[in-house]
Amino acid sequence: MGFNIFDLLLPRETKFFKYMLQQIDCFIEGSEIFRELVSHIDTLSPEEIKNKLAAIKECEHRGDIIEMRIIDELNDTFITPLDREDIHTLAINIDRAMDILNSISRKIEIYKILKVPANVVKFSEVIVNIGQHMKTVMLQLEAKNDIDQTVASMHTLENEADELFHVCVAELFSLKYDPIDVIRFKEVYEHLESVVDSVDYVGKLVRGIKVKLG
Repeated sequence: MGFNIFDLLLPRETKFFKYMLQQIDCFIEGSEIFRELVSHIDTLSPEEIKNKLAAIKECEHRGDIIEMRIIDELNDTFITPLDREDIHTLAINIDRAMDILNSISRKIEIYKILKVPANVVKFSEVIVNIGQHMKTVMLQLEAKNDIDQTVASMHTLENEADELFHVCVAELFSLKYDPIDVIRFKEVYEHLESVVDSVDYVGKLVRGIKVKLG
């Protein structure tokens, strides 16, 4: 990379990478709590379930605060490490993934779900995995390293989630579940797939930014 006297005289503010990584950490923490919740929900006490749902909500709340900080400080920062629009779009989509994950936990609470199909646990594993990849790709973007393999891995996980969604829905309509459970879990599966899609989209955004940076 060539020497840029402009960057020396007017250094770019790097705090936005720190903020977006904090957003991602909120998502990873929330996804790990969600995985633990659905993996053991049938053995957890009502109080334990309540505490895990509250912890996921807290992750979502912290993520919202960071997103608003990013938006506020974009307006007050002269030179940013990426285009302002790109930072804004990344922050919104990272937050969207956390929002959807929190909405799933809310459905578990509202629907009083105390037992989940094994496929919900499988979905939670994919979500944790792709969330970790999202952090990796953001670190690679900040360091100006190659991102191709990480983005490809994220897309592979997104394809895995798509296939898992079709398997889940087929199982729901195999007459093993009563109609109420079909309605409840179909909605849950749709949201689980949306979480993965949202994170994969962050990877696509990073790839587009990397192309612009050259």
